[in-house]
Amino acid sequence: MIIKRLLVSGMITFLLIGCKASDLAVDDSVGNESTPTGVAAPLSNSEYQSLKPEKQYQVANKLAATLFKGIPADEFFDFNSYGSGLKVSQAGNQYLSETRNELVARLRSKDRYSHLIEQRHNLGSDAQKAKAEPLAIIKEYPFSRDQLEAWMAYVLMNTILFSPAEEIDSTNYIDVQRIYDGLLKAMGNDASIRDIILTHMKSQANWRRFRSPEDNTREMIEIYLGLFDRDEDVPHASIACKNWYLTGENNAERYALVIDDSEENSVPQKVLGSWVTTCEDFYTVVANHQLVIPRITTYLVDWFFPNSSSALRSEIVKDIVSKNPVRFHDIFTAIIFSREYLINNEKPKNFEETFFNLAERLDWDQTNTSFLRELAADSNGARSGLKAMGQPTMTLKLGRFMGQPLDSLSFAYYHQTLREQLLTRTRANWGSWGNEFVDKGDLFDTDEYIDFLFLSALSRKASSEESVAIKQVFMDSNNESGGNYRRNQASIVFDYISRLPDLYYFKSITAGDTQ
Repeated sequence: MIIKRLLVSGMITFLLIGCKASDLAVDDSVGNESTPTGVAAPLSNSEYQSLKPEKQYQVANKLAATLFKGIPADEFFDFNSYGSGLKVSQAGNQYLSETRNELVARLRSKDRYSHLIEQRHNLGSDAQKAKAEPLAIIKEYPFSRDQLEAWMAYVLMNTILFSPAEEIDSTNYIDVQRIYDGLLKAMGNDASIRDIILTHMKSQANWRRFRSPEDNTREMIEIYLGLFDRDEDVPHASIACKNWYLTGENNAERYALVIDDSEENSVPQKVLGSWVTTCEDFYTVVANHQLVIPRITTYLVDWFFPNSSSALRSEIVKDIVSKNPVRFHDIFTAIIFSREYLINNEKPKNFEETFFNLAERLDWDQTNTSFLRELAADSNGARSGLKAMGQPTMTLKLGRFMGQPLDSLSFAYYHQTLREQLLTRTRANWGSWGNEFVDKGDLFDTDEYIDFLFLSALSRKASSEESVAIKQVFMDSNNESGGNYRRNQASIVFDYISRLPDLYYFKSITAGDTQ
């Protein structure tokens, strides 16, 4: 009798909501990995604290923006003594070490915040929610291990490593949900990179992206081992997987993964130097291969250092791999806390890095509860969506492009969304920077307020030329005084800032920027 197993994973939804930083609990199982000591060594607190105040703020927000967060200027600087020069607050001085500590601590009570996303965000239908909810989770969580895991899962699903490939006809939003939930659950259980890859390779979602034994086995070798010249292995691997296939488009279980036990291979095949008989044998060989960790590390280093030389990227990879990373946490934190990333690295920011960083720095009041749904939508008519910006989320079969799409049309939508939905309040119902942020202008004279606005958005003061020109615009537009003059001044300054390259680019910190 023919025995077939129809593998349709149950849908699991984890609603992970942010809470106060005081609700953190240390998890001793995390954060004890060996730290790189070479070119990937972390930026030390002493070097960070030796930087000039503006440069410290740039480093702090480079880290925060990478994690889709931000730190407001008035929390980072001590403005009580602003007249005697810019000084970093105690919180600002400890920002690097405190953030690292927070990212290894669990949120104590997520359940009581489960209503927060529902209150603040209209995530739409199940299909829309699958892509919008991960962004809501990352946005609403404070720094914590839970926020780090949500962010890592989001990043991974926008790469070739774990993309749900929703753009192709055999996948749908359920695959997005299953992969994201699976990554969160695995990371929450402290699963290794190898175990996570093994589970994913055997999943229906993976087979829906690569749909035949030949295509699937070739891609697993290329994606997770970085071997692109093993044509001799693919025929043997596909024989081992010959009894795995998807049902047809018109089947009652559309594109469901089937394992036909009656057709299972019984003749050993030599693949990647090992003998395998079944498809599970093949996946186990891939997951346990010595190239998995170097390959994953190489891909993520390339992702975060797209403009660096191949020689430098190679050295960073060697340094991280030499410490035997086991979990994704080990690789991600080694990269984003490294001196090379925080001080020397330059790269264009993706939209999430720019927008969510500014939103926290400017006390953004999100009156449009549908914003995240519209942002994540793939609709061609969504002018403010990530697809229009050339960086659709969790959609492309081979993942997003490394770096940031900088063609004219993609960047025009990027700029327009940032400017209209956050910086200038062109449409009031889209949200704005908060009243509390604008009211801080009463603490400063006009020159100081211009500097405060520049610090808040660009992590630097205005140049003398910029300050003179902007004050002339204030004068010409009658915004030197009056009931809304500070709000109008902020809108003028942010409209100007929205056009500056600095806003869209992570810059390096030069050696001359120490105090």
